[in-house]
Amino acid sequence: MFESWSVTKSKGACARCGYEFPPNFVFFSCFQKQQGDFVRCDFCRDCWDEKEGDSVFCFWRSRRAAPEQKQTVNTDLMLEFFERLDRPDSERKRAFRFVLALYLTRRKEMKLLGVERGDGVESLLFERRPSGDKVLVENPDLTEEQIEETAAHLGRLLNADL
Repeated sequence: MFESWSVTKSKGACARCGYEFPPNFVFFSCFQKQQGDFVRCDFCRDCWDEKEGDSVFCFWRSRRAAPEQKQTVNTDLMLEFFERLDRPDSERKRAFRFVLALYLTRRKEMKLLGVERGDGVESLLFERRPSGDKVLVENPDLTEEQIEETAAHLGRLLNADL
């Protein structure tokens, strides 16, 4: 029986009265035996006091987590920062511009058109939206770790998650 048993997540509402738990709300969770199996049930305090105690296998107090609020960056600010890095004069600025281009592509502000190679340098060709202007961004050949590190640094500079 225990080999196939798994703990389910809270449904976020009282199993008896249906009250939807707001963020940071304290409630009680338990495993009840139902039809030969254990099922997770969550109860508000009032309904917990009225529960059927003999079917409860175990219980614990829970708290509904507050939803995480991601900070987002104003796209115009990102585009302005990207434009200011038009002629990067250091490896770090090239890395910033490259990561910004990838992020702006994800935000559908730019579209990757292809890769160009010349003079031993690989560059990505993007199209700016909605203007249609073509932009060439040098690929600084970063590792995944370096991309994540650069994105984290940019996020700190812009005070947001990238």
